[in-house]
Amino acid sequence: MTSQGADPTLEQLTEGRIPYLAPDSLPNYLRTKLDLEIERKEGFVSSEVLRISEHSLQQQICDLNNLSDSISEIIQTSRDALDDTTPTPRHHDNDSKELIKLMSALETGKGLRVTNRRNNAR
Repeated sequence: MTSQGADPTLEQLTEGRIPYLAPDSLPNYLRTKLDLEIERKEGFVSSEVLRISEHSLQQQICDLNNLSDSISEIIQTSRDALDDTTPTPRHHDNDSKELIKLMSALETGKGLRVTNRRNNAR
């Protein structure tokens, strides 16, 4: 089962992730239990959670909500102030339509009315 040389079958089965199984690396591949350091940290966090009272936790949540509301208000105030100082762009929709009509008239005569000069000369 374990060997120091490459095992092509194992490598193919694991899509190249594990070229061989050595006695020193086998426990790492088969490990289902967390490392001791991780277990220790998880236990510390769990004990900290149990130490915090419900009232203290509710107060922290309330403080965080107030802080986020204040930040949102500051952002909105800054956004409004910026909108007031920057000039609003003019809508050039009508100008661009008129320009397109003018260019079409100059290039192809499109949109020009033909009048009879003889009738206008009288």
